[in-house]
Amino acid sequence: MLGSRFLSHPPVEPYRVEIDTPGHPLVHGIQPFYTTDELYLSERFDADQHTVLMSTQWTGDTGEGKFEHRFWPHSEARPVMYLRPYGAGEVLYLTLGHSRGHYDMQPEIDYCPDVQSGSWNLPEFLELTRRGILWAADELPG
Repeated sequence: MLGSRFLSHPPVEPYRVEIDTPGHPLVHGIQPFYTTDELYLSERFDADQHTVLMSTQWTGDTGEGKFEHRFWPHSEARPVMYLRPYGAGEVLYLTLGHSRGHYDMQPEIDYCPDVQSGSWNLPEFLELTRRGILWAADELPG
């Protein structure tokens, strides 16, 4: 249904989000921004049917022992937000918004001293979430 399958992610780190389809109402007027979040690296299905709204560039190693797909040698656009046709409608997928609190890393660690809020404190994330809700309700102007 999403049109993609999660494969791995690099450590939580800052990255720049680019706007790929600036005229689309979901992202219109939003400028490129930086976030510190968990970047999902995925295999996409029928990618030519996706409308990529936002993306970032990333290449590297996601870390020893964590994922089967560890090495990502090619620098290419990694979708951060996209639309995918599904049946008579569309699916909206926004990969931002990973957060974790003190107890979310169990059993790996008992207590995480730092709460990570991902993109939740960014005005861009809040606006994208607001627009996504309006889009789902078929009430997004434009």
